[in-house]
Amino acid sequence: MRFFYASLFSLILLGLIYVFGTMFLVWLGKTLRRRWDGAWKLMVPLFLLLYIGPIAEELWISWNFGQLCKKEAGIFVYETVEVDGYYDSTAGLLKVYNPVLPVTAEHFDKRGYQFYEMSVVDRNEGSTKVAHFEKINGAWIPTILKEPSARYHYKELASHLPVTHQVKRFERVVVDQQSQDVLGRYLNYYRGAPWFFIGLDRPTIPCVEARDNWAEGRSMLVWQSVLLTKK
Repeated sequence: MRFFYASLFSLILLGLIYVFGTMFLVWLGKTLRRRWDGAWKLMVPLFLLLYIGPIAEELWISWNFGQLCKKEAGIFVYETVEVDGYYDSTAGLLKVYNPVLPVTAEHFDKRGYQFYEMSVVDRNEGSTKVAHFEKINGAWIPTILKEPSARYHYKELASHLPVTHQVKRFERVVVDQQSQDVLGRYLNYYRGAPWFFIGLDRPTIPCVEARDNWAEGRSMLVWQSVLLTKK
């Protein structure tokens, strides 16, 4: 089980519920006992409801989140390949500069691929096209394509996808478009706060498995671990 962190105000709220709830049930039990000897048969489930009810949602979220993290989450590299370039459908560029900006050119040079392809949002047509970047006469020049030409695609399969109460899925993969094989996968889950959480914001908590894989040398941008530049 993976519990959400407790805030001071959350603990105060739960404490008040338990204290005043216990006081009320004790008073109710004493009152009923004067008229009914079997009052304890009613009070036992009421006390169980009082103590478990407020945290039932947290127990449910923690169990489901913990199981998903343990069984599915992580950074998985199934196969590595040497490539000239790849298509990144997650880029979602809004504008393409010709030639590219110096900082972009430096970034491309540092990565070491011969070409890059990225998704471009065409706000005029309301569609998505492909920007193909290739170095020509020492400058990175973009060409707009209707479809990607790269064999290997980096794509997003799920983003903030609800899978169970207060748990969402995030997944990105590297796919060989010729064989449709998945060469690498970044899969993570994020859990939300229980109802009684009180804080300045309501943050989400990811699985630790992906972070541990990253510490082992696998990149959360899984294409970096799968798609190697040709030597």
